[in-house]
Amino acid sequence: MSASLGVRLRRYWIAGLLVLAPTVLTLWVVWKLFTFFDDILGRQLRARGISVVGLGFVLLNLLLLLMGFIAANIAGKRLFALWDRIMNRVPLINKIYATLRQIAELLLGSSGPASFGRVALVEFPSPGTWGIGFVTSSVPGDPAVGGRCSLFIPSAVNPTTGFLLVVPEEKVTYLDVTPEQAMKMIVSAGALVPPLKPSAP
Repeated sequence: MSASLGVRLRRYWIAGLLVLAPTVLTLWVVWKLFTFFDDILGRQLRARGISVVGLGFVLLNLLLLLMGFIAANIAGKRLFALWDRIMNRVPLINKIYATLRQIAELLLGSSGPASFGRVALVEFPSPGTWGIGFVTSSVPGDPAVGGRCSLFIPSAVNPTTGFLLVVPEEKVTYLDVTPEQAMKMIVSAGALVPPLKPSAP
């Protein structure tokens, strides 16, 4: 009797954990992101005696909207172009600025979805084993040689790190899988596997 009761309690505990853990982790991540962005301007506000939770977050978003509005106008485009030229002429800083600008344009610009929007398989790290990743760029080559693809293979569970591969395009198998489905598979260490159907190159 006590053994069966212990089994039931264990099953109930695991069921409760499965229900509660995703919600708690989601709220924790949202709160961490909120406090991070709120502190960008919130620290300065609190140093001046203004302590309102969320005010820094609101002001930051208003500032971003204002900057976007200015950058979208002709005068704003000229002003930011001038700033861009100045930053690119400062020694040492120009290398950092140019790299970060290219990354921002890749992730947030119009080329972002096209750069990370395709999922593919490639033999990695050895023949016979396969890695799933995202196509970041594709460069056509000579017809006799073929093109090259750059793929980012994220690490399982922690997709913020990974490997960059440059491989012949004929060795890449494109998948009919959305980036969201592929990311779920990577983060879950293969526990959530979508149907891996090849798609047209």
